Parts: sequence; structure tokens; C-alpha cells
Amino acid sequence: MPITRRRALTGLALLPVALCGLPVVRAGDPTLPKVDIVSFEPALTESLLGLGVAPRAVVNAGYYREFVASPELPDDVLDLGPSIEPNLEYLQRLAPELIIGTSWQLEGTLLSRIAPLRSFDIYSANAQPYRNAGQVVLELGALVNRRAEAQALLEQTDRLLEQLRVRLAPVSQRPVYIARLNPDGRHLLLFGAKGMYQAVLERLGLRNAYQGRTNAWGGSPAVGIETLLEQPDASLLYYTNPREALAAQRRLDNSPIWRALPMIREGRALGLPRFYPSGGLLTAQRLALSITEQLLAMESNRA
Repeated sequence: MPITRRRALTGLALLPVALCGLPVVRAGDPTLPKVDIVSFEPALTESLLGLGVAPRAVVNAGYYREFVASPELPDDVLDLGPSIEPNLEYLQRLAPELIIGTSWQLEGTLLSRIAPLRSFDIYSANAQPYRNAGQVVLELGALVNRRAEAQALLEQTDRLLEQLRVRLAPVSQRPVYIARLNPDGRHLLLFGAKGMYQAVLERLGLRNAYQGRTNAWGGSPAVGIETLLEQPDASLLYYTNPREALAAQRRLDNSPIWRALPMIREGRALGLPRFYPSGGLLTAQRLALSITEQLLAMESNRA
């Protein structure tokens, strides 16, 4: 059903109402209480911060700050270096009570010689990352004595996405592509089954235009931009690595294929902020808000 400009603008105006009373993200705070935990996984770091506690140390703090960003990582959280080669000597000196990460990060390593290990997997064979992210929050809440906060965060996220689903009902018949554009201006990665993008679209009552194969985190192989012609009536939400954005956009603007895509010609394409594609519950919140804002703005602009 077509949406009028008035209805779209009303939906945008009501987004803050959907957030009323919801701690959608918690900003970083150097006074956050610390737990004697080292986190190897950004989604777990995000989840701890969302519960109001900070890990003592993380692997690759710079990566978290660039690709997850919110909740902010306090400056006094120690950085153990890159994930492919963390500073194990420093970690051994820290002697934390617990190291947390995903199964693939912890299993088969020598980390158990340093501290007890516990794995949490949001992206697993059951391909239900939203549900898994909620379960991980509950388990972490029990671990750090934040059970009430964990339950509240889970319920608030469910409520937020349901409120946004209602706002999006007038535009829910149009399928949506979510893509990461490659800097060459000719290829892209589409997000689909198994990933958080897909899970959030489903919770918002939206249909993913991409139904092809994906990896364990919901990303497709690199495909040509002409793939978007498979669903010519779809909307497109896309992002590019910020360091490559200008070059990528310049190449796209000069691409006859890109300019000929129906969603480009008809104003059904808008950018998204970059999200960590393997994020947790707070990533799901921010992704849902951005998708809602952009789709309603898109319809408003076309009305």
C-alpha cells in the first residue's frame, strides 16, 4: 500500500516516542564498574557494556571503537592488541578470572593455561542470531550479577522492534536489499539468511530481497551490482567502509549499470551507517532504528 508524505513524516516524528523509556544504547563511561573478564569478541564486549559493566581488557580495542562504536568502550579498558596476535604475555600477567569469546576463538588454543574460558555463540548452526543474542545477554547478566538489567534489556529490545514494526507496516510490502558496496564500484556483498540483518528485517515485518546463499554471519559472496535487478521493485539500503566511501561512490556515479538500476532511478536507495555484522542485541537495536528511519524517509521523499 502506498504511503503518503504525511504518514511517512508522522512515522519519522514518532520514532522518539518508540524509544521513550528505552536505554537503546548506553554511552561509554570511565566510571563503569569493571569485571575481571577479558573479552575476545566485540559482540560480547558490546553486551557487557549494555549491562552497565566493562571488561578489564579486550582484544583489538581499536576495531571495537571503529566498527561497533556504541556502547562506547571506556578509555581505561586495556587493549591486548590485534585478534590475530593478542599479547599473551600481557594477558598472562593480568591473570583474569575469566576469558570469554566465541567457540572458534577459544577452542583449541592455549588460553586455558592462562585463565578459565567460557564461549558464547550468537552465530551458530541454528541460524537464529537475534534469539541467541538475547540468550547471551541473559547468560552474561547471570555471570556478572546483572540479571535484572539483562532481562530488562531483552524485553526493551523486543518492545522497541515491535513498535518499529508497527511504524513500518505501510511500507512492508516492498522487499529490501541490505548491501555493503565494494570500493571497485562493480561488486557488493548482500546480507541474508543466518545473519542479524535478516533477523532484524524479519522482526520489523520486512522481506529481505536477497534469498541467496550466505556464510555463517549472513553475508553473501561478492556479486555484481547487476544482481540487484533480480528484485527490481526492492528498496536498497547500503553502506561502504568509510575510508573507501568517496572512491566507491565516485565509481558508482560513473557506472551506467548503477544508474540504470530501478531503485536508483526511482529514489529507492539510501545509505546506512556501518554496523558490525556480527553484533549483538544493541547492534540489533541500532540497526532497526536506522532501517526504520531510512525507509520512512525514502517513502517521504518519493511521495
